[in-house]
Amino acid sequence: MIEQSSLSGTHTPLPQGFEWLRTACVERGGFFVETEHHVLSYIPGSERLVVCFDNLASSREKEKRTPFGFPLVDRQGWGTLGVMAKRMDWFQCPDLKAHLHEIQAQGLFDSYPNTAFYGASMGGFGALAFSPLASNPTVLAFAPQSTLRPRRAKFERRYTSAMRIGDWSGAFTDVAATPLDTGRAFVVFDPFVPQDRAHVERLKGTQIEPLPVRHFTHKVPPMFRRMEILKPIVLEALGGTLTRQSFYHHLRARRDAAPYLVSLVAAAHRAGHLKLGCAAAERAVLQKNNWKTRQSLRSIESTRDALLERAKARED
Repeated sequence: MIEQSSLSGTHTPLPQGFEWLRTACVERGGFFVETEHHVLSYIPGSERLVVCFDNLASSREKEKRTPFGFPLVDRQGWGTLGVMAKRMDWFQCPDLKAHLHEIQAQGLFDSYPNTAFYGASMGGFGALAFSPLASNPTVLAFAPQSTLRPRRAKFERRYTSAMRIGDWSGAFTDVAATPLDTGRAFVVFDPFVPQDRAHVERLKGTQIEPLPVRHFTHKVPPMFRRMEILKPIVLEALGGTLTRQSFYHHLRARRDAAPYLVSLVAAAHRAGHLKLGCAAAERAVLQKNNWKTRQSLRSIESTRDALLERAKARED
């Protein structure tokens, strides 16, 4: 059993919203451990353990904090180990790492036939970085970073605060430093986001499966959720049945998904592909007639009409 350690005077206070989870962990035979800057919550299950890592959006949950993806994972009857953040430091704290090593030593990962690691952005980094704790792991990482160590990822300037507050020494700091050659890691990202593409290009290992999705931006899971494909993709990936073919079969839904079409319109607008953009905007309005799709159509039509007017004026 993992026991609560004493916290130093510099620990991050526990935010609101964790009490229900503490109760649930105890009542269901697991554990709830608060570390200096993180929380480890374990709820037992069967068949598979899913290690869920927080992302930046997790801190916005004030009333009821849940591990990333917990409701879906819990409904499958799988075990859940939540690695949850009190501060957003990309899980770079020696106290957290010591607790995770203790969990490994006590055999929690080996007690399940299968172990999966799951997260997005910061959580995607965590899922990839800590996956070597288990043998033959399955990983699902949406738009992950490979590291925030400045000298190794000079292209990354989005998360400078985490670079400063985290302890980026020791293990679990750079995914590229530990090639994944066992298990399977599905890495979903938008190659048109330069930093996300650069992070994925750093990843090494024979079991890395990059799955690029164009025009989805950095926020891939919310886009998938609105397209109603997040659930099947997550379940297949964590369950070990996802293939490249089945993933892109699910992705066909983007052709009729207004959120994706709006993103495509914005990209076409920036690139000056106005004919393509107008067609996508019109399709988006047909699929979902709301203020966002209408504004997308008005904006690109306005640019197109202005260019036509200027061209006509030059001819006159």
